[in-house]
Amino acid sequence: MHHWTDDKIRVHAFTCMLGVSLLQHVWQRAAKVWLGLSMEELKQQLGGIQQVELLYPRQGQKGPPRVVSIASKRNLVQQTLVQALDLEELIESLSKPHG
Repeated sequence: MHHWTDDKIRVHAFTCMLGVSLLQHVWQRAAKVWLGLSMEELKQQLGGIQQVELLYPRQGQKGPPRVVSIASKRNLVQQTLVQALDLEELIESLSKPHG
Protein backbone atom coordinates (compact mmCIF):
# COMPACT_ATOMS: atom_id res chain seq x y z
CA MET A 1 0.00 0.00 0.00
CA HIS A 2 1.46 3.35 -1.03
CA HIS A 3 -0.81 5.69 0.95
CA TRP A 4 0.21 7.96 3.78
CA THR A 5 -2.90 9.95 4.71
CA ASP A 6 -5.55 8.49 6.98
CA ASP A 7 -8.34 9.10 4.46
CA LYS A 8 -6.53 7.29 1.65
CA ILE A 9 -5.68 4.37 3.93
CA ARG A 10 -9.35 4.08 4.98
CA VAL A 11 -10.53 4.17 1.35
CA HIS A 12 -7.94 1.53 0.41
CA ALA A 13 -9.03 -0.73 3.30
CA PHE A 14 -12.71 -0.24 2.41
CA THR A 15 -12.04 -1.09 -1.25
CA CYS A 16 -10.15 -4.23 -0.26
CA MET A 17 -12.90 -5.38 2.09
CA LEU A 18 -15.56 -4.66 -0.52
CA GLY A 19 -13.65 -6.79 -3.04
CA VAL A 20 -13.23 -9.65 -0.58
CA SER A 21 -16.93 -9.51 0.34
CA LEU A 22 -17.99 -9.51 -3.31
CA LEU A 23 -15.71 -12.44 -4.11
CA GLN A 24 -17.07 -14.37 -1.12
CA HIS A 25 -20.65 -13.73 -2.26
CA VAL A 26 -19.91 -14.87 -5.82
CA TRP A 27 -18.09 -17.95 -4.53
CA GLN A 28 -21.05 -18.93 -2.32
CA ARG A 29 -23.41 -18.70 -5.31
CA ALA A 30 -20.99 -20.62 -7.54
CA ALA A 31 -20.40 -23.35 -4.94
CA LYS A 32 -24.11 -24.19 -5.03
CA VAL A 33 -23.92 -25.20 -8.70
CA TRP A 34 -20.36 -26.59 -8.84
CA LEU A 35 -19.52 -28.54 -5.70
CA GLY A 36 -15.91 -28.49 -4.54
CA LEU A 37 -15.05 -25.30 -6.41
CA SER A 38 -12.25 -23.51 -4.58
CA MET A 39 -11.91 -19.74 -4.46
CA GLU A 40 -8.73 -19.93 -6.55
CA GLU A 41 -10.39 -22.13 -9.18
CA LEU A 42 -13.36 -19.75 -9.29
CA LYS A 43 -11.06 -16.81 -10.01
CA GLN A 44 -9.20 -18.84 -12.64
CA GLN A 45 -12.41 -19.98 -14.37
CA LEU A 46 -13.96 -16.50 -14.38
CA GLY A 47 -10.68 -15.03 -15.63
CA GLY A 48 -10.84 -17.38 -18.62
CA ILE A 49 -14.16 -15.95 -19.80
CA GLN A 50 -13.20 -13.35 -22.36
CA GLN A 51 -14.82 -11.40 -25.15
CA VAL A 52 -13.31 -9.28 -27.90
CA GLU A 53 -15.12 -6.44 -29.66
CA LEU A 54 -14.02 -5.78 -33.24
CA LEU A 55 -14.91 -2.39 -34.71
CA TYR A 56 -15.18 -2.21 -38.49
CA PRO A 57 -15.46 1.28 -40.00
CA ARG A 58 -18.26 1.75 -42.49
CA GLN A 59 -16.69 2.32 -45.86
CA GLY A 60 -18.08 5.36 -47.61
CA GLN A 61 -20.78 5.79 -45.00
CA LYS A 62 -21.13 7.98 -41.95
CA GLY A 63 -22.13 6.64 -38.62
CA PRO A 64 -20.73 4.43 -35.91
CA PRO A 65 -18.54 1.47 -36.85
CA ARG A 66 -20.01 -2.00 -37.17
CA VAL A 67 -19.32 -4.02 -34.01
CA VAL A 68 -18.66 -7.76 -34.02
CA SER A 69 -18.41 -9.59 -30.68
CA ILE A 70 -16.31 -12.73 -30.39
CA ALA A 71 -16.47 -14.69 -27.14
CA SER A 72 -13.82 -17.16 -26.05
CA LYS A 73 -14.78 -20.82 -25.94
CA ARG A 74 -16.09 -21.77 -22.54
CA ASN A 75 -15.57 -25.06 -20.80
CA LEU A 76 -18.36 -26.76 -18.83
CA VAL A 77 -17.41 -25.06 -15.55
CA GLN A 78 -17.36 -21.62 -17.18
CA GLN A 79 -20.68 -22.14 -18.93
CA THR A 80 -22.26 -23.30 -15.67
CA LEU A 81 -20.88 -20.24 -13.85
CA VAL A 82 -22.15 -17.88 -16.55
CA GLN A 83 -25.65 -19.30 -16.18
CA ALA A 84 -25.61 -19.50 -12.37
CA LEU A 85 -24.27 -15.96 -11.89
CA ASP A 86 -26.47 -14.43 -14.61
CA LEU A 87 -23.39 -13.18 -16.47
CA GLU A 88 -24.87 -13.52 -19.97
CA GLU A 89 -26.96 -10.38 -19.50
CA LEU A 90 -23.90 -8.49 -18.26
CA ILE A 91 -21.80 -9.71 -21.20
CA GLU A 92 -24.50 -8.64 -23.66
CA SER A 93 -24.88 -5.20 -22.07
CA LEU A 94 -21.14 -4.61 -22.29
CA SER A 95 -21.11 -5.44 -26.00
CA LYS A 96 -23.89 -3.00 -26.91
CA PRO A 97 -22.71 0.24 -28.55
CA HIS A 98 -22.49 3.15 -26.16
CA GLY A 99 -23.17 6.71 -27.06
